[in-house]
Amino acid sequence: MQATYRHGSRRGKGAAGMPRPPVYRVIIAQAVVTALLVLVLLAVDRVMALSALLGGLICLLPNAWLVRKAFAHGGARSARRIVNSFYKGEAGKFLLTVCGFALVFAWVRPLHPLALLGAFAVVQAVNWFTPVILKSRVS
Repeated sequence: MQATYRHGSRRGKGAAGMPRPPVYRVIIAQAVVTALLVLVLLAVDRVMALSALLGGLICLLPNAWLVRKAFAHGGARSARRIVNSFYKGEAGKFLLTVCGFALVFAWVRPLHPLALLGAFAVVQAVNWFTPVILKSRVS
């Protein structure tokens, strides 16, 4: 039995009854990769681990923003709103990423820049595996 939400849609379905794209799995995968990086680096150095956490979050949070904005609308009647949402989501993602790096480089001391940028790159690389992540079924 599927749960029905306040707006009348069912879990995994939009308001029109169409299945929502499972892009949230990419965000979950990015969170898992960030956590694994932090755990591994905790054994090496706390500053590196914190820097990696910040780098992962600088990547993950703007991507979550994009997913939320881009997939807020569904259905053929919403085509114009979908396109506008993608543009707004991508612009917001860019601004959040730039602000994240600016804030971290301005305020976080001590900082390990290589761990920060390396974690950002590794978490961003999760996007390369998006087709595999979205194709697999979650049990």
